[in-house]
This record gives sequence, C-alpha cells and structure tokens, in this order.
Amino acid sequence: MAPAPTVAPATVAVADFEGGSIPPDKKTDFWGRALASFMVTDLAASQNLRLVDREHLDAVLREQRLSASDLSDETTRLRVGKILGATYFIFGTYTIVGNNAALTARMDSVETGQIVESKSVNGNESDLRTLSEQLAAKFLSPLDQVVTERELHSAPSKEGPPASARKLFDRGLVYEQKSDYQTAIDLYTQALSIYPHYTEAREHLEHASEAAARQ
Repeated sequence: MAPAPTVAPATVAVADFEGGSIPPDKKTDFWGRALASFMVTDLAASQNLRLVDREHLDAVLREQRLSASDLSDETTRLRVGKILGATYFIFGTYTIVGNNAALTARMDSVETGQIVESKSVNGNESDLRTLSEQLAAKFLSPLDQVVTERELHSAPSKEGPPASARKLFDRGLVYEQKSDYQTAIDLYTQALSIYPHYTEAREHLEHASEAAARQ
C-alpha cells in the first residue's frame, strides 16, 4: 500500500487586532498587538500550519514603509501577504465594553482575497487571554482536533508558570522599573503566550499599559 501523500503546512500571517474599548481608553491599546501574538502562538501548536514570525511581518512593513493600520486596505494586505509567502492572512478586532469583551477574526486567502473563515467569541474582559485561545481553537477545529481539544481544555498547572514564562516576566519587571513600558508589555505578552493563566503577568501587563498611556 502506497503511503499517503504529505501535505505541506499552510503558511499563515496574523495582523495586529484592531479595536479598543468603549468609551475609548488608550490603556487598552496594547491588546491589539498582544492578541495577534497570542493567535500566532496558539495556531503554531498545530503541525498543519506554519505561522509567519511577528518580527518578519514587522520587518516587511518597515521595508514597504507601511504601518499595521495600512493592512486595512485589501490591495495592501494581499501584496504584503505575497511578500511574506503567506497562504492566508488573519485579521481580527476586539471590543471592550465595561467588563465584557468580544473578539472576531477572519482568515483571507492571499491569492484570491476571499474570506475563507470567520469566527467570534465573547466573554469577560478579564479572560481575554482565554478568549483568544478559544478563538484560535475555532480556526483549528477543521484542521487539528488534538490541538483544538488541548486549547479548549487548558487549565492552570499545579506547578505554576514554567521557567521560560517566569524568565520573561522577570525581564518585564526590569524594563517596567526602567519606565521602558513598551518592552515590558512585549515581555509580559510573551509570558502569557507561554502560560495563559499567568495572573501576575496579566496584572503587570495592564499596569505597564496604563503607564505607557500616560507618557
């Protein structure tokens, strides 16, 4: 019996999420980049997808003299997607109203520009990291049931955050104390990507964002 043909993983790029709180509050702006980072981490757990590195996307935008907001233009995002070698591009939005939050995301074909998939989740604002996991699981469900089940049923570890997440969190504290809030925000986001239930990282992420908004 001949072996089944190997299917190459689809390459996916994820843009920063757009949106914010109602009424507008600059201290929630960090979620746009954070949610995109979470989506990359969660989708990358599947062997059926290859995720474009965030630094690679940023580099291409700089080379093309574009900002993340320029990706709202269909022609621009398809051009950027082709430069990245992506098969699909994911664009998301987030809305925070009081203690409630809603996330939506759609996957566009870079080749045709057509919407391939569109998903949404909603819940408590304090659970945005968990909501992002649920959103990623919805995209993964047709592709990878094993990873989907793990995403949907993740639970806090009895041992707490792994060493890699703690190291990122500790580095974030150093930068926060130096008032380098943007670097601290990126490090806390990375820690949460590794360990979604990292309460301290979530709290300091919010503190650093509030401080950054005041600068």
